[in-house]
Amino acid sequence: MIEFNTFKMRNGLQIIAAPMKETKAVTLMALVGTGSRYEEPRLNGISHFLEHMFFKGTLRRPTTLDISHELDSYGASYNAFTSEEETGFYIRIAADHFHEALDILIDILFNSKFDENEVKREKGVILEEINMYQDIPQKYVFDLTKKLLYQDTSLGRPTVGDKNTVSKFARRDFINYREKYYNPNNMVIIVSGCKNHLNWINEIKNYLDKYPLKRKYDYEKVISEQKKPEMLLYKKNTDQAHLTLGFRTFPRRDKRRPILKVLNNLLGETMSSRLFTQVRERRGLAYYIGTDFWDFQDNGAILAYAGIDIKRLDLAIKVILDEFKKLKVEKVKDGELDKAKENLKGRMYLELEDSMSVASFLGEQKLFWNTIDSPEKMLDDIFQVKKEDVQKLAREVFIPNKLNFTMISPYKDKNKINKLLEV
Repeated sequence: MIEFNTFKMRNGLQIIAAPMKETKAVTLMALVGTGSRYEEPRLNGISHFLEHMFFKGTLRRPTTLDISHELDSYGASYNAFTSEEETGFYIRIAADHFHEALDILIDILFNSKFDENEVKREKGVILEEINMYQDIPQKYVFDLTKKLLYQDTSLGRPTVGDKNTVSKFARRDFINYREKYYNPNNMVIIVSGCKNHLNWINEIKNYLDKYPLKRKYDYEKVISEQKKPEMLLYKKNTDQAHLTLGFRTFPRRDKRRPILKVLNNLLGETMSSRLFTQVRERRGLAYYIGTDFWDFQDNGAILAYAGIDIKRLDLAIKVILDEFKKLKVEKVKDGELDKAKENLKGRMYLELEDSMSVASFLGEQKLFWNTIDSPEKMLDDIFQVKKEDVQKLAREVFIPNKLNFTMISPYKDKNKINKLLEV
């Protein structure tokens, strides 16, 4: 059981305080309801770029080194991240330095300068980051998968941006984007860890009470209509074929989400999962293989991903497709279903061992669902899943004419791949 309190300020800011025993550390996290799918085409990548710029100097801490030296002097761990629908910032620090962490976090979010020279310098860093992702096929294949699924929408564009848009960003773009999205009504601030007799909520209120209530902006909706299998082949001289193979699902608030979690676990989330066993262990066709599911506010997908021996690509694709089919035509055995549920339970409890994970667990629920379920409630939903539910969902989702296939390899022959994908 996680203990926590919530509070909503007049300006819309939501605060979560989660005291934890047996730790001397505290995590302070800010989640902002914006990411790459909130960007117009010319600003693709600005959410991610802006995340970098928040650490480049404020009015009180003029340079990157002023910020990093101060945090490092406390032994803090700190960073930020950007996804399609959220941007997050965190500082993990000894509990007796909570005030310093809060002061720095609020300072970078609301008082960053976005110095023109720093913008110019950081462009080089971001461009090299783009190059890095494109040079790592097992990562880049997911950007291509987004492009295949969501086409020329904000959700289909890379979170890191592209070289054309990033190279044109100006200081005014960062200021305007922060003004639009970085306001209290679009933020959740979470504190978890050792409380040290502090009233965290009052401390945060004192810092942010002066900021006014502003309107929230929505994202570009994506209508997912697919009537035939889709394919995207990216030619690159690789020794492996890096691929994803999957189907559209549903938004993250869908009531079938617990069933999808169980199905995903059975199919490819663990080293004893069906795909890992059949593709890697029994046939030696791949070094890495697994499944994952994406859930966004208005749609989702479940994907098998793998790095396959090029010479045995035909067999690997057949085996993967066979495992999708089996979940449709055969009910899962009781023992396998129970193992998947227990695995999900164990993983959840292990993930909630530290203050950082607790902050993420609580904050993302508040940001995306505007409510918070306990781990016990989530696990109860998972343990209610029946084998009939798994089979029914597989039949609803694994529809042959809604198959999506992305691959990075030396091959460009779509006809050959089409024959392999016939189901």
